[in-house]
Amino acid sequence: MCPPGYSVLVSMLRIIYRVGQILYGLAAGKPMGLSDMNDVDGITSAALFKRTRPDAVVVLAYPPEVKKGVLIRRVYWDFVADLPCPGKARFRADHHETNKPCADKEYYDPEAPASALLAMRGLGLEGDPVAEALVKVAVETDTARIESREAELLDAAVKGAGYRGRLYLVERLAREGLKVIDDPRVQGWIERHMEVKRRTEEMAQRLPVRKEEYVLFEKDLGLSYRYLSILLERRGAEFTFIVVPKPFFSYRIYAGARSESQRDAAVIARRLGGGGHKYAAGALVRAFPRSRALRLIVEELRGYTGYEKIPFIVVDGRGEFREEEF
Repeated sequence: MCPPGYSVLVSMLRIIYRVGQILYGLAAGKPMGLSDMNDVDGITSAALFKRTRPDAVVVLAYPPEVKKGVLIRRVYWDFVADLPCPGKARFRADHHETNKPCADKEYYDPEAPASALLAMRGLGLEGDPVAEALVKVAVETDTARIESREAELLDAAVKGAGYRGRLYLVERLAREGLKVIDDPRVQGWIERHMEVKRRTEEMAQRLPVRKEEYVLFEKDLGLSYRYLSILLERRGAEFTFIVVPKPFFSYRIYAGARSESQRDAAVIARRLGGGGHKYAAGALVRAFPRSRALRLIVEELRGYTGYEKIPFIVVDGRGEFREEEF
């Protein structure tokens, strides 16, 4: 468990470091790349760009930061991947149905299994063995069909690394591909995430599972919440909606739906200002005080589901839970 205020500090340091990257890149006249920092698809997409432009400055961001970030939206990006359009871009590769095309050159296909596949095609890297290996693991992880050891370990490394660690992965993946998995530094991030994964699996086993699973965390317990959603779906939930408090008066939403569900995770995420796919989507809702953000989330849920009250499982800071309607 992290001490109180730790996640706020980490978020602030990430923002400050990213501002420095952008200002340096613009001042030095470097090619500028922007990619999703959430997962393997975004990281490998960024690595593909660095493979073609080794001198580029790569900036990583979450989708809500791209939609609302003033500095990010002022840059004319040379490359954008796995993210909503930041306003001005020469090239963008993306497969999210909620992210509409807008770049000068678009490789956009909501039916594609990963943005990295579109980036590889657009950057002319088909036939490059390093690029094709990166795209393979991106497809495995983004479709939640992990079969290879490389995909499993790179997924853990990305999730276990911080902002600068993910930039390190981008640099090394661009040069040497999946060999980076054997790097001792990367092994440390893998081990860190494996511990998070273990605690997430314990939580998934303890929670009661219902057809529609609404979970509200009163405190961020440092779990892998997207993985928790997947585990609950494996246990029988057809629709999952997980709400987690985050820094700066916000809540992070993780929505998921199995193929047989009548729900669409992307629809509710879009209503909350986020996006994603039918089977996996997310959003960041911010308001002051934070309780107002929760009210906004509940109101949208009521409108989407038609329920008068949302039956949440509420998890407290000790990991104990109770049932409560909102």
